[in-house]
Formats: sequence, C-alpha cells, structure tokens
Amino acid sequence: MIPLWLRLLAGLLAVASGIAILLLLRETALEPPAGAGLVAAAARALLFLALAVLFGYTALTGLPPTHWWRDADEHLWPAAPAPALTPDAHRYLARLRQRHAGIRECWLLDPVAPGEWRLLAMAPPEVAAALRGDWDIRRRDLRLYLLVAGTGTVELAWGRSVPASFTTWDWEPQDDQVAEFRCPERREVRRALRLWTA
Repeated sequence: MIPLWLRLLAGLLAVASGIAILLLLRETALEPPAGAGLVAAAARALLFLALAVLFGYTALTGLPPTHWWRDADEHLWPAAPAPALTPDAHRYLARLRQRHAGIRECWLLDPVAPGEWRLLAMAPPEVAAALRGDWDIRRRDLRLYLLVAGTGTVELAWGRSVPASFTTWDWEPQDDQVAEFRCPERREVRRALRLWTA
C-alpha cells in the first residue's frame, strides 16, 4: 500500500487536474479555438483527464496505477482473501521455525487449490539443504518453496522441482507485510503475507 501522505498528495494533484480541466473548458468557451489551437486544447484536456484519473485512483485505493498495465488481462487479487491460519498451521510454523532457525524470511502465499497452503522460505544454502532433508516437516497439503540466498533461484523443498529464477515471480513488495507475485504455475498475480523475518 502507498503511504497516507502520498495518497493525500495524489488527491491534491487529482483535484488540481480537475480544476485545470474546468479552467480549460471555460477558456475555450470564451474564445473557441480553431485548427491547431483546437487540437492543442483537446490534447491538454486529455492530459489533465488522465492525470486526474491516475492520481484519483491512487488516492482512493492506495495502490499504484501500475497495476493497470502490468496485468491488464488478469485479476489483481484472488476472489477470496488469504485464509486465516488454523491452529494446526500455527503449530507447524512454530515447529518449522524452531527446527530451522536460519530461515531469514517466511511468507504465506495465496493458495492455488482448495485445501492446500504454500510457503516461501528465504534461507542460506546450508539451511535450505537441511530443510530438504528434514522428513519431519513434510506435509501432503503443503508446498514449501525455497529461495536460496546468493543463487537467486527458487525451487520446491521436496518432490520433483526444477530450479527457476526468482525474477520470473515478479516479486513486488507492497509494504513490510504484503507482497505481490506471479504464481509460478498459473502465471496469475497473487498475494503473499509475511509470517516472520529474522
């Protein structure tokens, strides 16, 4: 999310753009332009309108307008919000953090299929290797992705997986607790919630 002060600034700029449109309309009503002057006035009006829409969107939603052209053909967020963690999930996460304290960050990813949950763990190579070999943390309903520090690649902790560049996820933090990323399977834009950081 965009900070409040930036949203207020965007709101002021949207209002200023709206006023500029009104002044332009008043000017053209008093002295109707012709030829090149008409084209220039139309271009200025469109520019002010675009600025009013973009800054107004940012002020109202708190989101940058880059979402519009970044994923114009996809849903920005899943239809349902990220599920609340169950007591069983809390117990699992506590055990994971206790057994592998070297995990630098852990994120809860929006699920792809019902009844499954996904995590992204960012860890140095030795911790990632320990995670892969720890059979006590494996679950059928969990997909644990590992982002290995220094390599820039991400892969599943268990099961068949081909390491992929993390840049293909288009990871984009929205604030300290929320990030946006592209689902590696469906290529849809989804949300991630930070669970902890070391």
